[in-house]
Amino acid sequence: MYYKNTRLEHLDGRQDLTPVWKYWNEHRKKIFGRAFHLTGGDMDAAEELMSATIIKVASHFEQRPLNMREPIAFFMYALKNEFISQYRKKRYEYQFRDGEKDVYDEHLANAEVEAAPQEVLLAQKEELALIGKTLERLPVIYQQIFSLKFAEDRSYSDISEELNISQALARKRVQFLREKLRDARKKKRRRFN
Repeated sequence: MYYKNTRLEHLDGRQDLTPVWKYWNEHRKKIFGRAFHLTGGDMDAAEELMSATIIKVASHFEQRPLNMREPIAFFMYALKNEFISQYRKKRYEYQFRDGEKDVYDEHLANAEVEAAPQEVLLAQKEELALIGKTLERLPVIYQQIFSLKFAEDRSYSDISEELNISQALARKRVQFLREKLRDARKKKRRRFN
């Protein structure tokens, strides 16, 4: 399992990452177990950590020769470093978070307080109507996903079990749904501006 300065290059000068993917797939269960342990048993966080790790590993070897003595040790080290990096980033962001403030609180001046509830209610009704219209145009599966993810606040694993699809597909469909809803909001804003 020792590849020293293996040079399998593409025409554009990038390295061939086939051995990296082969090692990753061979040791995927062990790596996932470690990621699951590091994230405290959070399946979604473990999958995100693994995704970030393989992206960093692939980008590392894309411009360098493949030189791994012990692939499992290398992947575990990269996983640990990515976990530490994510932890530091979250800790840094947490410094600026005000725990007493709610994202949905309205910060209004006293003069606007009386007029605000009607304006806020109208804006919320318009937003809900827009979401409803957008959902009606989408296939039934996306309506079900919207209900499960945003109305019932279910996890990706629950959604995948409920709809009999993989977790990766559930994530992609939720991401697609979010993009459609964002696009609808952008179109609405452009009409009013």
